[in-house]
Amino acid sequence: MKNVDYQQLLDRALRGVVKDALVYAQFNGLGGDGTHFYITFRTKEPGVVIPDFLRLRYPDMMTIVLQHSFSNLNVSSEEFGVTLTFDGRPFYIRVPYNALLEFKDPSVDFMLQFRPREQLPAGNDLSLPLEEKPLEDTGRVVDLDEFRKRRK
Repeated sequence: MKNVDYQQLLDRALRGVVKDALVYAQFNGLGGDGTHFYITFRTKEPGVVIPDFLRLRYPDMMTIVLQHSFSNLNVSSEEFGVTLTFDGRPFYIRVPYNALLEFKDPSVDFMLQFRPREQLPAGNDLSLPLEEKPLEDTGRVVDLDEFRKRRK
């Protein structure tokens, strides 16, 4: 018989606390008392949906802030999604609770930290090994100006 993984049970229960706090914010807002959430998550975790430019900027982990300028907060039993503004443009991101590393509400000095799970492949092109294929020498030189003229 295997031993009970109490850390895993605790992490699951604490992720439930995050989900409940997000559900509260979804239906009641964060209020005017300075409440805001800092949420840190692993960007390579399966199910995380963020724009490609953010994945390049934050290849391992990212922290988002839910305070004034967020919308479309949708909370489910396995993940949450929210529209945030990056570089002046709105983007919808989705984060499974299993990707969480940290949750903070500094207005009440509250913080939860989660043990990172074993690294799983993200299922995107960034996690695939690059294959090196030798270039075929055709003996032909291509003039870039000719190529540009053909594209117009």
